Amino acid sequence: MQRTALALAAALLLLQSTAPTQAAAKPVAQQAQAANSAAGTQVWDLNQLYPSDAAWEAERLALLAELPKVKTLQGTLGQSAQSLRAGLDQISALRLRLNRLQAYAFQKADENTQHSDNQARRQLADAVGNQLGEAASFVSAEVGAIGRAKVEAFLAAEPGLAKHGQGLRTMLRLAEHTLSPKEEALLAAAAEPLQQPGAIYGLLSNADLPWPKITIRGKTVVLDQEQYTAYRSDADPKVRAQVFKAFWPVYKAYERTLGAVYAANLRGTVFMARARNYPSSVAMAQGSDNIPEAVYRSLVQEANAGLPTLHRYLKLRSRVLGLKAPGYQDMYVPLAKPSGQYPQAEAEALTLAALQPMGAEYTGKLAAAFKQNWMHSVPQRGKVSGAYMNGAAYDVHPYLLMSYNGDYLAMSTLAHEWGHAMHSVYSNANQPFETADYSTFIAEIPSTANELLLADYMVANAKTRDEKIFALSQQLENIRSTFFRQAMFAEFELASHEAVERGEAVTGERLSQIYLDLLKRYHGDAQNVVKIDPLYGIEWAYIPHFYRDFYVYQYATCISAAAYFAEGIGQGDSALRERFFTLLKSGSSADAYALTRAAGVDLATPAPYRALLRRMDRAIDQLEQLLAQKKN
Repeated sequence: MQRTALALAAALLLLQSTAPTQAAAKPVAQQAQAANSAAGTQVWDLNQLYPSDAAWEAERLALLAELPKVKTLQGTLGQSAQSLRAGLDQISALRLRLNRLQAYAFQKADENTQHSDNQARRQLADAVGNQLGEAASFVSAEVGAIGRAKVEAFLAAEPGLAKHGQGLRTMLRLAEHTLSPKEEALLAAAAEPLQQPGAIYGLLSNADLPWPKITIRGKTVVLDQEQYTAYRSDADPKVRAQVFKAFWPVYKAYERTLGAVYAANLRGTVFMARARNYPSSVAMAQGSDNIPEAVYRSLVQEANAGLPTLHRYLKLRSRVLGLKAPGYQDMYVPLAKPSGQYPQAEAEALTLAALQPMGAEYTGKLAAAFKQNWMHSVPQRGKVSGAYMNGAAYDVHPYLLMSYNGDYLAMSTLAHEWGHAMHSVYSNANQPFETADYSTFIAEIPSTANELLLADYMVANAKTRDEKIFALSQQLENIRSTFFRQAMFAEFELASHEAVERGEAVTGERLSQIYLDLLKRYHGDAQNVVKIDPLYGIEWAYIPHFYRDFYVYQYATCISAAAYFAEGIGQGDSALRERFFTLLKSGSSADAYALTRAAGVDLATPAPYRALLRRMDRAIDQLEQLLAQKKN
């Protein structure tokens, strides 16, 4: 998620006038860490990236000074294997430094979106990235001009080129979508303006929307995104209805503006797809990682075919909760009360216990990482919503962000994000920088496998009937939200992009209608499974992931693959576990689809999705049997 751009000179002046000195900032950070440690949460230590904002700024200027040297490489790559290696090594070294620069800036900005100096720093980091992209934009076209035969000869002659092999072969594969060096430079220069819709959305959604105040059980609550998430699962149906009726009109009031912002994002994506000679936006998104479009289409098809299983679960939820007229506001309330809160230390211990099937090496590495200041988990005003892992700092370690509130979902999210972190730990340890970063197509498999293993552990180790009911319901909720909800998002993205590609007008109202139709179909509105108020069609405006085009579908494909791995590893299949760790260690050393197929999962076929639905049906069966039993 980006932020709105300021003129670089103005942003630099802002940085210079407001950035605290290292001496002033360090005691504050130490005090915050001590307070958060006592509360069971953490703040990350960004000093491991740079000791101060001044050091960051010095590195930014140093990187900018290096960029003109990149342009001097143009025309030299095809001279010899050695010149190709030297050029690619030089660019890789700059990208390694850029990743660290951006990690610091992005995480500073996400700590508190209301601090303008942090936002300015992020814009400056974005600008360096865009300038490096522009300076190196000739590489793909030049490699394409060298040709496959000569590139392969260079790879055979120069062992030092091996770490660039996958990247070079990808450039050759994408040659038909690569333009002339001049045109590539123009597209690279367009990157910054094309990022602005996401930047505008980020500021509006996280910092500027006027959140309402409501009174819940005598307490005044500012109903921002964090409080909405906290109260939407309230046990009192009147509170849930109150929260939904107060929260969603805020987005609805900005429907026109938010629609214009997202439509600008869609048009930018369609522009890039056409500029690069792709038949569609989704083809461009899939083509960059060489993923068959059949993966996307199979997911949507199988999710729709599986709606009877989803509706079966939703009907069961309504019976358990005693809802005569279930609505969308009832989707997040748990079916049973948890045994209590899970302080972060307890959540970490339960995660380690659940992941024992992964082996002692994995859990040992994870236990050691828990003790480091890699995560920012303390809830605070202005902090960016959601959760993520940033593994960009290859030569440091991963960083994680979430707002840990102690409920079951927070514990599951913690296990998920640390699955990402461990993926980066294994990939970085086994791959050079050039192939350490992995495709999103793979990224959500290890993280979701962690979630599923935790869910299985909580079911197996529940002490009471109610605890087991709660654990099963959470497992079902995970499948509902990660498979069906993300598949619904995928349909929305596809419909929205295709509307722009057909030249149709795309407004906030139109986007809300597209989304509302999907909400009704997925939740069985016509069959009275869950009734959907038309107001909730605006929910599309709440989803920041839509500004990462065709990203969210991979949550659904990945939970399907993760279920395959979690089930086998949980049952002690050592051969499968080895294939799983081979996947974790592989980074981007081969195409993502090929790596998952080698591990045993073909996501272009119906099989993995149908297996996940069978898992869901089994969990529903277990839950129904428990509910039929008398309470202990």
